[in-house]
Amino acid sequence: MNITQLQYLVDVGELGSFTEVAKKNLMTVPAISLSITQLETELDVLLFTRSRKGVVPTAEGKKVIQYAVSVLKTIDRLKNDIAVSKNNQYGNIVIAAIPGLVSQIINNTLEFRESFPYVNVQVVEEDTAAVLEQVKNSHADMGFVSLGSNNHDVALEWEPIKRVEVVLAVNKSSLLRFNNKISLDQIINEMHESIVLYNDPYLKKIADDLFPDNLRNRIALTTNNGDVLLQMVLQRNAITITNDYIIQALPAHLRDEVVTISINEYFTLSNYLWRVTRKNEKCAEMVDQFTEHLLQDLK
Repeated sequence: MNITQLQYLVDVGELGSFTEVAKKNLMTVPAISLSITQLETELDVLLFTRSRKGVVPTAEGKKVIQYAVSVLKTIDRLKNDIAVSKNNQYGNIVIAAIPGLVSQIINNTLEFRESFPYVNVQVVEEDTAAVLEQVKNSHADMGFVSLGSNNHDVALEWEPIKRVEVVLAVNKSSLLRFNNKISLDQIINEMHESIVLYNDPYLKKIADDLFPDNLRNRIALTTNNGDVLLQMVLQRNAITITNDYIIQALPAHLRDEVVTISINEYFTLSNYLWRVTRKNEKCAEMVDQFTEHLLQDLK
């Protein structure tokens, strides 16, 4: 008994004709008939009844065909596992990322593992400075941060992913929601909500640049918990400064509750989402493949 015999057996069961099976497998009819006969002799059982109308599985033949289908599927899985192993598509990827990207990376990971089931992805959420340190110290294979073009650590390789905009995020019921763009004066004069900020050096610097000393007491909360910030905005009693892609990444039912407003003082600045890796160190192939898969969603 061999794999080819099992495949012919399954084909005869499905097609009900030695002639059709011979055509499918580019063989002669006598060769297919001989293969089935040899299998019947080995198992000491009649697998098919033959007539001018074709061949029909016997009761025993149906049982053998079921086993043959299961064996062939197992062999296909074995071949796939061996192919994956031979291509070295296994291992670990560690990614450090700023808030707002983590949910997209996790969703991408679930899709990626359908094709590469032996690749394990670990995601670490950090502020910008910590992400850069994780990559520099080889604790992460790559990192994702949002920065201007003039704030680069020369020890790292910087790959621009997409241009991002610093925006004011408010609830759709906020009095500020009617502004497509907003100036610092408007924020000062028209804002009635408290300010909440993510505890990131880059965003805190923007807040320091935007808000004069007498308005900084409106900053009610600074936290590393992005979900808390979102809930405060959704509950209509707070606004926050963030990057536009973070809001765009929200589920649709939450995104519809938030309005983003361009901040005039920061609208023209060239801020980007970057992938950072260690300089002069080639990324593993699976890291590049994961990045390519992820960038299809980010760009």
